[in-house]
Amino acid sequence: MTNHPDYQPDQYWEDRGGPAYKSYTESAPYAQYKDAQEAFFRRLLADVQPQRMLDFGCGSGKSFPLWADVPEVHGYDRSRSQIEVARTEARGLRSANPYQLMHCLTGERTEVPYDDGYFDLVAVIEVLLHVLPEEIDALMDELHRICRDYLVIVTAAPFDNPAAHNFNHDYPGLLKDRFDIVDDHVVLQQRYIVARKLPVATAGHAHAEAELVSAN
Repeated sequence: MTNHPDYQPDQYWEDRGGPAYKSYTESAPYAQYKDAQEAFFRRLLADVQPQRMLDFGCGSGKSFPLWADVPEVHGYDRSRSQIEVARTEARGLRSANPYQLMHCLTGERTEVPYDDGYFDLVAVIEVLLHVLPEEIDALMDELHRICRDYLVIVTAAPFDNPAAHNFNHDYPGLLKDRFDIVDDHVVLQQRYIVARKLPVATAGHAHAEAELVSAN
């Protein structure tokens, strides 16, 4: 039962995703945020060097060019209209080693269809702020489950669209006992959080020491 009956995330992104969202992320006002994200992820990928990564909530594939050198790339989104555009974007990048894209609508919004510890890196870019507060904790459990090493959260660029319901989640609180935060900074009002998964035996107890990733 949702506490926000005027906001249905699946329907919202099905109706307003796809070409419309792609047009927004390719607009001149958005370019500065796109440039900042590119600079950040270029440095992060050089440090982390993931072999298998997930672009969670990949939308129309706006970040796909950043992952061109990662050996195995997966993209996941619950919006069919977004994934259809993302598939076109992906085909133009790596025909010999295509990105593996999935549209999945399950009975539970927070269920993520990947194996435990499958990804070295999970990137969640401008996604979590649109997740309903009553669903965010269960989704964080799933992201923790499928991640082997690093999780990166990027909050959204400033925008004025009440219909999208921008929820101000407590990210440090959500990461606690699941991940250690190794970097947390803001660029152009977007928050960049790099976190490293706690060992299963450690989660829920004292935090393990995490190697600092240079993301400045």
